[in-house]
Amino acid sequence: MDRFFRFAGMAALSLFLASCAPTRQPFRLPEGFAFKDFVTGQPLDQNSMRGKLLLVNFWAAWSPASIKELPELAALDKEFGPKGLVMVGVCLDDAQASELLVFAERQGIRYPLVWPGERLLDVISPLETIPYTVLIDNDGKILARFRGPFKPRDVREAVEKNL
Repeated sequence: MDRFFRFAGMAALSLFLASCAPTRQPFRLPEGFAFKDFVTGQPLDQNSMRGKLLLVNFWAAWSPASIKELPELAALDKEFGPKGLVMVGVCLDDAQASELLVFAERQGIRYPLVWPGERLLDVISPLETIPYTVLIDNDGKILARFRGPFKPRDVREAVEKNL
């Protein structure tokens, strides 16, 4: 009988502690932020970003500064992706998606590449330069802006601080 009460007490304590665990809130992009998948043109699924830190890089293949940043962005994705960083590359190019995907593959880019949604460029303003990178938390709050080409150390420090 003593074993039964001990087991019941442990089970009740486990249930209580489990109910105290924080629940992951849905990811909320800032109002007006929207991305369209490169290939399908459909909106990017925000559920994959739940509980994550988002790094959004606005780039163009014709921009030498954008190209200079790509290896560092690929390294950040590889290092911090498993720890909760979600990277999204917003292409501001007029080229065909297939050409841009080949270009990105050659640069080592493995994170999602998207087109900007209808109001994204209005919301992110001032978009003063290309490249331009924004760090966003799970609540949609912009934590940092990096006008490019960014200093890799600055972006790394911001990511590490907020993960």
